[in-house]
Amino acid sequence: MGRRIYVAPFDTVAVGTAVQDIFSLLASATKGIQLHHIHLEAAGISTAQQIRMRLKRGTATVTQGSGGTNVTPVAVDAGDTLAATTVSHTNDTTQATTTGAFTSLAFFQWDMLLPFDYMPGPEDEDREVALISQVLILDLPAVITAVTLSGFIKWREVP
Repeated sequence: MGRRIYVAPFDTVAVGTAVQDIFSLLASATKGIQLHHIHLEAAGISTAQQIRMRLKRGTATVTQGSGGTNVTPVAVDAGDTLAATTVSHTNDTTQATTTGAFTSLAFFQWDMLLPFDYMPGPEDEDREVALISQVLILDLPAVITAVTLSGFIKWREVP
């Protein structure tokens, strides 16, 4: 029970009509976050179609984007009743802003015929971290032909 792993799922969401944040996780003013897993699947894709995605971290004063959904995180452990302090958004068609800087942590070319899974190594030093009040974002930096996606992002809150 003490692991405090949370998930923000979304199901059959139209993505790609704008440059957008697919997922964003804003750490609270009291806890940071550590990324564990990102999973995406595209519906109705019958030919190879690659899209570019970026994983980035925002620092200083961060304002999450808008136009998407504020998802209430769910604890992975059914016995964990402590609510997440992280603010999670999906599918924001207006991207997040910061008074600091965005740092790109990873770049992906995803062939949507296959599922996309990003699972950093099991050691803490292999997992991306956002400190207190920072944000982790998986974004779509270019407009694509709209596609329907389902997926989730998992993270752990850290002191």
